[in-house]
Amino acid sequence: MDRAEPINDKARLRTALRRSYLAAVLWAAGNALSSGLLLVYMVRALGASGLQVSLLLAAPALVGLLRLFTPALVAGLGSAKRVCLVLSFAAYGLLAVVPLLLVATASRLSDDAMREAVVNGLLAILCVHQLLEQIATVALWSWLGDLVPRRLRGRYFARRNTLQLLVLLPLFPAGGYAVDYLRQHVLTTPGLAHAAAIAVGTLLLLISLVPLTAMPASRPGAKPLQNSLVDRLSIRTLFAQMVQPLRQQSSRRLLLYGCWFSLFNGLFSTAQNIFPKAVLGLELAAMNVMQATMRLGQVGVSVIAGPVSDRRGNRPVLVVCQLLVGTAPLFYLAATPAHPYVIYGAWVLWSAYAGINICLPNLTMRLAPRGDHTAHLAAYQALTSVFLTVGTLTGGWLFDRYVGRTWAVGPWALDRYSLSFLLAWITRTAGAAIVATVPETANSQAKNAAR
Repeated sequence: MDRAEPINDKARLRTALRRSYLAAVLWAAGNALSSGLLLVYMVRALGASGLQVSLLLAAPALVGLLRLFTPALVAGLGSAKRVCLVLSFAAYGLLAVVPLLLVATASRLSDDAMREAVVNGLLAILCVHQLLEQIATVALWSWLGDLVPRRLRGRYFARRNTLQLLVLLPLFPAGGYAVDYLRQHVLTTPGLAHAAAIAVGTLLLLISLVPLTAMPASRPGAKPLQNSLVDRLSIRTLFAQMVQPLRQQSSRRLLLYGCWFSLFNGLFSTAQNIFPKAVLGLELAAMNVMQATMRLGQVGVSVIAGPVSDRRGNRPVLVVCQLLVGTAPLFYLAATPAHPYVIYGAWVLWSAYAGINICLPNLTMRLAPRGDHTAHLAAYQALTSVFLTVGTLTGGWLFDRYVGRTWAVGPWALDRYSLSFLLAWITRTAGAAIVATVPETANSQAKNAAR
């Protein structure tokens, strides 16, 4: 049993956190080469439909509700550390099947039925991979939340995020150009160049687990494990965990924001991911250069957001970042095949996602009962993932249904892409008004009411 191991001095804590930084950097590098646009471009090269792309995009959220099993697994395996390591290893081992499947079927991909079967097989593999990784991620955040003193969390997560971004800056454009070169000159069979990148990324993901194995399970004060695994897996217990954030008004407001943002992020994600290649003709390398620019901006945002969230609170950072992120779709709306790089502006504004990625988990843990981060994080992420799944799958279905359709909006005729980007701007920007109502701590609202 991998029980909680106390950290009695600052030197041991610093050593543990340095190892967590190294693991985060290796994970970021591996994830960059095995997820995101690379997967979208891979399945599109194999002839995937809009609905199939939406299934790929929805895979993390589609299995997200099962994050509710995280506390039960922590109880059964003995610590959040062990859950993180065991499920991460299983997830990355399964991801390694993707390039193997493409290599094994490469000679038969000219057959339409075989291509369809391969795409469906890839979607199934990636869905299970995402399930395992999502549960492992909840366990990791809970583990880090116990390790890092509360007063330092904002700066810790900002530094961790910054280090990851610095690795991604050269990796995104280099990886994109490498995949495009391999696809055009070496591995010309559809999907094989992308499979090569995924193989390298999977290796880095597996290596990222090594530093984590040397870290202690948690610091003193973590909530002791209670109840049997059977009790933790009961429907009654899982339902109680899922509704736990609904019992606090402060958490309900945070959930409203999370569900709103997740729903409309998902609803327009299929159009957003297909548009650059299908309409503007931009290759993976060009898109990865934009991603690198976004990561550079996220470095700057992270440096600012961490200290500000510790001193001034998470809510001001979230409001500003939400407004910036919400405005980004206007650049997609303005882009045309004659001027494709107008969308560059969207990627610059999406740098503000760094502030959301730092402050949202931090605020979730601040609103959680002390010592119960795992259940609260799992419940929040599971509930918001339901809305992300519904939005993404609905968006993919609507995308395929309204091919060639236009809508008159004032003097403009909008196609399915333009209408998506317009509505994305309106709904995502509105999220700032919702998050502005969320208190900083579970107690702050009660104190204000008492006054």
